[in-house]
Amino acid sequence: MDPISLGVLAALAGGAGGEIGRQAWVGLTGLVRRRRDPGPDAVDGGPAEPDTTETALTALEGRPEDRNRAGELEQALRAQVQADEAFARAVRVWEAMFHASLTADPEAAAELEEAVRAIDPEAVTPGAVHNDFRGAKFEGPVQGSGTQHNTFNR
Repeated sequence: MDPISLGVLAALAGGAGGEIGRQAWVGLTGLVRRRRDPGPDAVDGGPAEPDTTETALTALEGRPEDRNRAGELEQALRAQVQADEAFARAVRVWEAMFHASLTADPEAAAELEEAVRAIDPEAVTPGAVHNDFRGAKFEGPVQGSGTQHNTFNR
């Protein structure tokens, strides 16, 4: 389950996953809000302007059932991960902790998966294998059983 997918973000914002879901949401919101770059007003003591990711996060918090808002947050998070290596590292740590928590509590994982499927039925395929090869370099043809439906992006 991709923790920054539209379905997972909406489910976490809506309170799915019990205490683990709540902790994951608090961790993600804290991460986004701590990474905000101060705006020009911050130099002279005024409040900093929220960035796109924080704006999308706040919008989803206000209406967690809104798929469009969840999609906006997903896009903003992915863009920020691409643009900011320090933020990308922090998100990878958050993802690892999120996955470890779900592994430790199968009931919370099942509740979250059910909520994600209700929001975005195509987001979670039971029994699917999702591999992450960020930063890997592939050379040569891909061969073997079950490779006919794989997509490799550069």
